[in-house]
Formats: sequence, structure tokens, C-alpha cells
Amino acid sequence: MSSANSPSNQQPFKKNDALQILRAVAALLVVHRHCVEVVRLHQEKPPANSYALDKFGACGVDIFFVISGFILATVVLRTDPQTPRLAFDFLTRRVLRIFPIYWIVSIFFLVLAATHNLLTPEAALNSYLLLPSGYPLNAPLLIFGWTLMFEMFFYYLITINLLFGQRAAILRTITFILLLTGIGAIAGFQRPILILIANPMNVEFVLGCLIALVYARFGKWPRLGTTFLVIGCLALATTVWLGFGRIDDAAFALNGSQSWARVLRWGIPAAAVTAGVVFRRGDIRSAVARCFARLGDASYSIYLTSMVTLFLVNRFYRPLAGLPPALNVFLLISLVVLAGVSTFAGIERPMTGLLSGRYETARRRGMLLLLNR
Repeated sequence: MSSANSPSNQQPFKKNDALQILRAVAALLVVHRHCVEVVRLHQEKPPANSYALDKFGACGVDIFFVISGFILATVVLRTDPQTPRLAFDFLTRRVLRIFPIYWIVSIFFLVLAATHNLLTPEAALNSYLLLPSGYPLNAPLLIFGWTLMFEMFFYYLITINLLFGQRAAILRTITFILLLTGIGAIAGFQRPILILIANPMNVEFVLGCLIALVYARFGKWPRLGTTFLVIGCLALATTVWLGFGRIDDAAFALNGSQSWARVLRWGIPAAAVTAGVVFRRGDIRSAVARCFARLGDASYSIYLTSMVTLFLVNRFYRPLAGLPPALNVFLLISLVVLAGVSTFAGIERPMTGLLSGRYETARRRGMLLLLNR
């Protein structure tokens, strides 16, 4: 749910507008799923036989994981291997991208938990540092942040592998994830840390890494991209009609019981869709497409702030109660997107730019000091 930076020690990373559109679609899928849940809570008679369609939006998380694998692998592949303190530099940029806005949004739920006497120092620490705890894996205070625990583990693993050099860091990362997943399958998941580092959900990052390796080798491949895109979209859409069990429920990803089923039903099709977008031409010219690309830029803020927006809407839902459910879902999605885009424009983008700029200045000064010794 994060995007890559383009620091000076990396080759130019041209933003793929089509990939940003896919990020926007993934965010809207997740938002739709949660908006439907809020509306259904206030309906006297929820529509029958709509479970698969209502919950389908959860596959947006799988798309995000694959995209993250692709983007971060591409960043590493394009980074100058002579970068001083390469691993530290990589992790610092990820931390500056993920944590500040996450910490700010989490304050709402920190205060909420404290006012209801539900806050403990351990819960606050684990939430703010996105650390694994308990079995099943405990979600952070900002519940949607459970996905970020997997994201951060992926970043930490890349960082460790960068300590041994940039050249084969991605291949080593892929190997480590597959090895840990195999260990988890043998040893079982009933351990707080193992449930995170050995969870099959991490294989979705591997799929993104593999796409990056193929793309780095062959570049654009429009016909193959179109084929992958069509197959991936059809495979995802088919699960709406055939059903997907309970793989949508975060609880079953956090205890590992449905993770393999989720990777097979949603992760692989999500990888096909992502590969299709990557290998096709990414230049977008229409106004609507550019709008969606901008939504992709704001997708992280949309994802984080959606829980705050929906919490408040749920508390003050009465003015919407008389409207048709479908209209309410549309209105809620619009509110979530508006709040997320506003947060991105007013807080996330300027704050990330400021922190990244200061870090870049400090890094350059450090390099100058080393050169002048």
C-alpha cells in the first residue's frame, strides 16, 4: 500500500500510470467491501445471496501485496550497488513512507481505546511498531493495519538480504520467504512470530518480485501483458460466481488457516492482473484515467483513513437510514475517498516530502564527510 521513492542513488523510476490505476482499483475494492459492511449493519433485511459480491473487495489487499513486491523489487534492482549503507538507506526510506501517516491516523484509535480502558502499553507498542503478538495474530489498534505487518516484514527481509549485497538480494528474499513458508507448513502456525514470517500470504510478495525480475529482463511485452490481464480479471471475477469460502476474512489470514486458499484463489490471479498492467504500455492520456492515477497516488491515505471515516459514519448513520442501500454504499465510498485524498494532499504528501528531503540532505552531508576524510 505504499509507493516507491526515486532517490538520487537509484536509476530513474518512471511511474507507470496504469499501475497507479490498478492501485486505485485495489483501494476502491477494499473500501467497497467495508462500506457494504457498514450499510448492512443498519439494514433490517440484508439482501440474500450477495455474500460473494459484498466481500469480493477484500481481494484488493492481495493486489496491493503483489504490487508492493513488484515495486520494491524494482527499486532494489535499479539501486546503485555502491550506495553507502545500502540496507540502512533502503529501510529508512520505507519507514519514512509507512510509519508517519500511520502513526497520525492511529492516534484516533489510541485515544478511543484509552477512553474505554482497553489500552495496554503492550498493545500500544505492538500497534505503533507493527509487531506480531499473540495467536491468532493480533491486529493493530487501527485494524486495517494488519496488512502493514506483512508489508514491514517484507521490507525487513529485503533489508537483511541487502546486507549481503544488492546483486542477488531479491533472489535471496524470494528464497527466504519460500523457505520460511515451508517451515511454517511443517512446524505449524501456532506461534506469534511464525504466524507472520511463515504465513503463505507472503508468497504474494514473491509473485510481485518474480514479475519484477522478468520485467527487468524483457521489458514491455504488450501481447503477453494483455493475455495476463484478461486471464487475471476473469480468474478473479469467476470467484464471485463460484464463491471463495471465507478467505476474505482477515482473521483467517491472521491465523494462517485460509492463507494458502487465498493465495491460490486471489493471489495468483492478482499477480496475473499486475503482470498484465506492467507488461502493457503504461502511458495514460484520458482525463478519467489520469483521475484514477491520482487516486492511486493517494491510495495509502485512502486505505488508512477509511476506518476512521467509516467509524464516524457508523456512529451517525441515522440521516442516511432512509436512503436506498446502494446509494448509501456509493455515498460512503465517496466520503472515504474524499477524506483519503484530503489527507494525502494536506498531510501525507507534504510530510513525506519534508521528511524524505531532510533525510536526503543528511545522507548527502554524511557522504561528503566521508569523502573529505
